[in-house]
Amino acid sequence: MPLLPGLLEWIQDINWPVAPSVLKILLTFPEEIVPHVQDVFSSNDDNWKWFIMHFLVIELPVESKVQFKEYLTRVSETPTQNELYEELDEIAKEILETL
Repeated sequence: MPLLPGLLEWIQDINWPVAPSVLKILLTFPEEIVPHVQDVFSSNDDNWKWFIMHFLVIELPVESKVQFKEYLTRVSETPTQNELYEELDEIAKEILETL
């Protein structure tokens, strides 16, 4: 679905007024958003990753979450300094526990 990458941008900050509504829409496409979330995980925007992990990935069905296992394992076991600063290792561990 071509709109998904643009919609993901609207949850770069969950405090934006439109973000919670967009999040609900994104959660209705659990399989389709996987490659777009992987693109975010490949970016340098650790703050956006935090929002994605905390509000989107953790809510996805296991079938979708498991596709992020390699990334989540790496972040939980060997986080970068920025990932530690954003506490991505903690949320990654929490998500891994749900798999």
